[in-house]
Amino acid sequence: MRLAPEALDRLRRIAEAEHRSIAGYLELLIERELAARDEAERVVRVHIAPEPAGLPPGLLQRETGEGEARYQRRKAVLAGLFGES
Repeated sequence: MRLAPEALDRLRRIAEAEHRSIAGYLELLIERELAARDEAERVVRVHIAPEPAGLPPGLLQRETGEGEARYQRRKAVLAGLFGES
């Protein structure tokens, strides 16, 4: 792996401060990145039962005490998400 001398020097200082070798610190960084990506994929992944897939979400119910402006904003957001007008 090629690094600019300044980056390598900084990496060396960080690794030493954590009592690690450069290789050990790089391994830690890679493991952190992979774990973060796994977590991001877990959070984004949505599973839906096959029955309602592709069906419209149903009627939007006005919440108790909800004003017209908020209701219209929610309606617009859901229309954007589900491709309805």
